[in-house]
Amino acid sequence: MNLRSLAFGLAALLFVGGCTSTPEPSASLLYTATRSWSNGMEERVEVYADGKTIMTHGDYEERITLPADQMAELAAVAGTPADPGSNSDDPILGVTVSGSPEVRPAALTPGSIAELLNRLLDSHVLHE
Repeated sequence: MNLRSLAFGLAALLFVGGCTSTPEPSASLLYTATRSWSNGMEERVEVYADGKTIMTHGDYEERITLPADQMAELAAVAGTPADPGSNSDDPILGVTVSGSPEVRPAALTPGSIAELLNRLLDSHVLHE
């Protein structure tokens, strides 16, 4: 009986250990983008200096870690301010870079920080 209890306890421990979420980011927040859709759905991506990224799609949350090359690409375009977009865009995109004031609506100018963060929300990578 004790052997069965031990086996069950080990199985439960492995199950709980396998279900733990990605650790919380340990660095400062660098980039944030929010998308507000006309149907009321809200999405958000937060990218931290250690590459940890938290994406929220409505009630669903995903956590990934961006590789160094993608973090470098974001940093390379982050110095250029986001272009203003249009309030008629769907979705309306808002972008914040390193605590600066949010640009909302932000245009999806090719190669801009807004376009890259929007792509990240769509495909979870900057390049396929």
